[in-house]
Amino acid sequence: MINEMTRNDPLDFLQPKREAPSKGGKKQELGQSSFIKLMVAQMKNQDPTKPLDPNQFMSQLAQFSTVNGILELQKTVESVAQGMVADQSVRAAGLVGHEVLAEGGTADLATGGSVAGVVQLDASTSDLTLKIYGDNGALVRTLPMGSHQAGRVPFQWDGFADDGAAARPGRYRIVAEAADQDGVHQAVVALPQKVESVAIPPPGGELELNLSSGATIPLSGVQEIL
Repeated sequence: MINEMTRNDPLDFLQPKREAPSKGGKKQELGQSSFIKLMVAQMKNQDPTKPLDPNQFMSQLAQFSTVNGILELQKTVESVAQGMVADQSVRAAGLVGHEVLAEGGTADLATGGSVAGVVQLDASTSDLTLKIYGDNGALVRTLPMGSHQAGRVPFQWDGFADDGAAARPGRYRIVAEAADQDGVHQAVVALPQKVESVAIPPPGGELELNLSSGATIPLSGVQEIL
């Protein structure tokens, strides 16, 4: 009578399948040592009329080793990724209380202070204009900046209104309008904002910074640390 083991393909153990948990509740795994013992036992109990080809045995062992190696590599990569996230979290926590330059159109004006920022132009413009609005939506100041090539254009608002009076301390919205042959388009404005806290993401997510303006941006959205 042929042993039941000889009727099974040894590679069956390489096929993904769900195994019933053991009595102890732990998942049973077939290690490389157990696999070799199983293969040797199969060779001892093989059908003499259909002996196992040694080349086939080595091929199956090589495939098992490859699968086992991939699983170990996956575990290593996951461990490294977790370590990187933890390290990134510690570094990002160091930004709390500091100002960063990030995309966003709102800024706080202090008494006697000014507001500096950057306009990001995707294309050249013949006429770049900054418009500064108060928290009530009223236009406070218009700053003509002339023509510029594509790229980063720094600016600074001195904190005064169009009538020459100092603007009241508070939050202001800054809009950049760039004119070209196709009309007038809004450009991206980046302003200094204080980091209030750091949000730790779920696995696979990106760290986020909670800013003093009330906005939340990904860590990759920081253009400059001031």
